Amino acid sequence: MGMRAGACLLVIFLSLWLCPGARAWDAYVVRVEDGNTISVSEKADRDEPITILRFYGIDAPSLSQPFGPEARDFLLRLMPKGTKVGVDSVGEDDKGAVSALVQVAGTSVNYQLLVEGLAWVNRSRCKAMFCRRWYIQEHQAVVDRRGLWGLNMSTPPWQWSR
Repeated sequence: MGMRAGACLLVIFLSLWLCPGARAWDAYVVRVEDGNTISVSEKADRDEPITILRFYGIDAPSLSQPFGPEARDFLLRLMPKGTKVGVDSVGEDDKGAVSALVQVAGTSVNYQLLVEGLAWVNRSRCKAMFCRRWYIQEHQAVVDRRGLWGLNMSTPPWQWSR
């Protein structure tokens, strides 16, 4: 019985440690770099970022691509310098930035970029269950021809330079 209770406690501990909410933290926007990346600090009114965040599961156009500046400008309006954001770390990307789900006032920024037609779901990286809902939202943006989907452009950012 003692071993069984220990196993149950271990399962509970691991589920709390592995669930995304367990790694959530608050930060403050220092800079919006582009439609994919923001720099944040753990304290308000700081000019020096401590962490670079890349939005998990999506890919917005780079600044040199159509709708890249629009994606950045959308983020600048949504989260100007000093805005408090909720960060749910998912891991690190290949460049050392923290891959994260980011929220402003309870609204998912990652998801909102899809709603506005300013990002694609990154099919090679978005593997969480909620990504299915994101595919649906991306499809709706395509149907409604929102944002970059009004350009009849079918090359996603991760294939742009190939």
